[in-house]
Amino acid sequence: MKITRLFVILLVLMLTASLVAQDNAAKERYNAGIKAKQAKNLAEAEKEFLAAVAAYPQYKEAWVELGGVRFELKKGALSEEAYQKAIAIDPKYQSAFYNLGMVQFQAKKYQLAEGSLKKSLELKPGDAETQKGLGQLYSEQKQWDKAIEYFKMYNAVNTTDAKGHFFLAKAYKEKGDVANSEVEYQAATRIDPKFSDAFYNYGNLLGTKADDYYSAAKDAETKGNSAEAEKSKAEADKITRSAISAYKSAIAVDRGLVKAYYNMALAYSRTEQWPEALQAYKDFARLAEGKAMFKGQLQQVKTDIIPKLEEAVQGQP
Repeated sequence: MKITRLFVILLVLMLTASLVAQDNAAKERYNAGIKAKQAKNLAEAEKEFLAAVAAYPQYKEAWVELGGVRFELKKGALSEEAYQKAIAIDPKYQSAFYNLGMVQFQAKKYQLAEGSLKKSLELKPGDAETQKGLGQLYSEQKQWDKAIEYFKMYNAVNTTDAKGHFFLAKAYKEKGDVANSEVEYQAATRIDPKFSDAFYNYGNLLGTKADDYYSAAKDAETKGNSAEAEKSKAEADKITRSAISAYKSAIAVDRGLVKAYYNMALAYSRTEQWPEALQAYKDFARLAEGKAMFKGQLQQVKTDIIPKLEEAVQGQP
């Protein structure tokens, strides 16, 4: 009997030692993976995290790290699989659900992404990154009310994140709420004065706003109401000048933002600032040369718009 008990004790000790060695080996490979990841050596990091989970298959943190590295290596399906492994080990692993949802979102698996992100929020109510992720998901699906709801939640906590306000501004614009969109673009550019896309999109929003006043001026003129037409035209010009200012701010940050030059040229033309419009079109033509996406616009600008503007400018006193 004593011999049997001694054998059992020895067996337990041997198994424990084996598990400890296994655990230590997994941790060593995990730490090596973290080091490789920090050094931006993603292929090596993937190799080390794979070794960690091979040594200890229940290593949920290693599975999550593996998922992240694989996502950066553009191995979406394998990344998703790694996060699912972590969740199978720990069904309440909030960060694994969040990361899984974002991978599914990038893969356009919107229904699955929604389920994963909502589970993340259930496990960690008020998690800001998950709220932002849901806002982006609903924006992609053009569900503007839901997108606005989640971006507002995110911004309530992350008041200094310019991108949160930028995303919310775009959702408001798509919904047709110009006033709130304007407020959010202003917030984004105030928080980050080097946010060129925010300035550019703000300029576009102001251009859309000005369109309404130009249309009102035209309608009033058609009806013979010159006073109302003049008033609407003045307001439209004022808003358009603000749009020009926004485009200038975008260009000051990113002088290669080709589309901003084109839209700024249009705005100068609407306010009959011909020399400024000509220069903006010339800048656009110079920067757009050789870029396929601007081919149609470039042709028209070079063969039609610039020659006419040059003639108009030369004819000015």
